[in-house]
Amino acid sequence: MSQQHQSDNYSWVELQRDPAAFEQFFKSTVAGLCAYSWRIVKDRQAAEDIVQEFFSRFWQQRAGLQIQVSPRRYAFRAVHNASLNYLRDNKLVSEDHLLEELPADEDPVERELLLQDRVRQLGQAIAALPPQCRIVFEKVCLEQRKYKEVAEELGISVFTVRNQVSKAYEILRNNIILALISLIVLCLLGR
Repeated sequence: MSQQHQSDNYSWVELQRDPAAFEQFFKSTVAGLCAYSWRIVKDRQAAEDIVQEFFSRFWQQRAGLQIQVSPRRYAFRAVHNASLNYLRDNKLVSEDHLLEELPADEDPVERELLLQDRVRQLGQAIAALPPQCRIVFEKVCLEQRKYKEVAEELGISVFTVRNQVSKAYEILRNNIILALISLIVLCLLGR
């Protein structure tokens, strides 16, 4: 089970009472929270400090918290707000600019959670590719290496590299289309 998916499975009661569950929640969300905060504040150290402060404050106040959303959603919302406060408090942006940044109906936390879920799904789809196809795809597309370089490293032709990348894209495209069709069917059945 992926760390992100694990972080969705914790209840508030577990996190409030069980230090081991809190530690696992921390481990499964800290990297995503830091990356999210960094995209807002554009300062790695500040982002890490914001996330660390969130977890410290959460642990100290855990007994009195009465939250109605999932711990993961709460963590992202709290870090989002703390990141915006950091920008405001350090005079990096004006409050007016913070209010203008997003349309009123757009929820950046929801967008981030959705993005992370899609990244997780894509990672699973890439991991499910046939071994040779996955290796070639990762080297060319994720590591951004040249076809010729990958061909030489793996002892295959440039043509084979090109075919494997093409095959990977086709498989991934079909998986995405299948997932969308499944989602549409589930939505239609839920009406």
